[in-house]
Amino acid sequence: MLNCRAVTGVIEWETFWPSFLVALVGTAKVFVMGSAGFILVRRGWLPENGLRALGALVSLLTLPCLVFYRIATRFDPATMPDWWKYVLIGTGITVFGLAMGKLVALRHGNDDEATMLVGFQNAGFFVLPMLQALLPPEGYERGSLLLFMLIVPFNASLWTAGEWLLLHRREFHLKTLLTPPFVATAAALLLYGLFHDRMHGWDGSLVTQILLGEDKPGGATGAMQQIGDLTVPLATITLGGSIAVNVRGRIQNRRAVAEVVAMKLVIVPLLGYFLLRAWLPRGDYVVWLLLMLQFASPPAIALAVFSQQHNHPMRLIPAVCLLSYIVCLITVPFFVALVPH
Repeated sequence: MLNCRAVTGVIEWETFWPSFLVALVGTAKVFVMGSAGFILVRRGWLPENGLRALGALVSLLTLPCLVFYRIATRFDPATMPDWWKYVLIGTGITVFGLAMGKLVALRHGNDDEATMLVGFQNAGFFVLPMLQALLPPEGYERGSLLLFMLIVPFNASLWTAGEWLLLHRREFHLKTLLTPPFVATAAALLLYGLFHDRMHGWDGSLVTQILLGEDKPGGATGAMQQIGDLTVPLATITLGGSIAVNVRGRIQNRRAVAEVVAMKLVIVPLLGYFLLRAWLPRGDYVVWLLLMLQFASPPAIALAVFSQQHNHPMRLIPAVCLLSYIVCLITVPFFVALVPH
């Protein structure tokens, strides 16, 4: 009897279906948490100003705390000397996505909503809970740390790209770069990268124990970790609520919506998978999973937030986000199942 692995070099059927089911459960968990936010907003139990407050809480407080805490307690440049490569990889993924999105935009009157939707994935709020659902605690700690490196260029460029492509403003504003997650990442890397040993010399101090906790098995958690641990559930609920706010009535521009979703959830991750097969060695499941999730993730809901803040009349963003987060229930587990163990 022929071994299925010998039949195809792309799908390893012995591991595909078990991996698919695990990833399906992980994606469904994220979907259920997001659905809670969707229902709360649609039923009127969570008003739009409350949703904006939750979004602000995540972006201004919980996520920066999570980023700073993880880097401060887990990052060591001596054991992770190639951390800067993930910043470059994150830049490459964003540029690749924007280029693929431009192909769709040119087909529909150069509508750069398509460019942004394909170019900017939900790099953190979707990927972080997926890593939590799919990896053991040790793998999740490493994966989340690499994730924060990977999305440095994402956090630094989304608002600037939005002003350039959606609002057609050509001037540069420093405040669009200095988002709280970006500032937290840069500050933590500066302190615990350049001054790693000196900073950890303060581990026994009262201030460090209050903010970061005790860095030992079973040690007490610090305030930053307790606040940062709220990020995944709050961000996912906010994600679902944001979709509910921005999808009203019948879907317009259906062909463009379908093409953007197909590009974002099928073509881009498929090309990304073959790029990883060509350039990334097998064996490091955490890195493979992290990068595959970046290619396969649905669009960033921050695009809707940006459009709301700047009164940009959205044509594709709400419908593409709604459809993408339904379709990704199948596409994300499929591509995760392709990741070699």
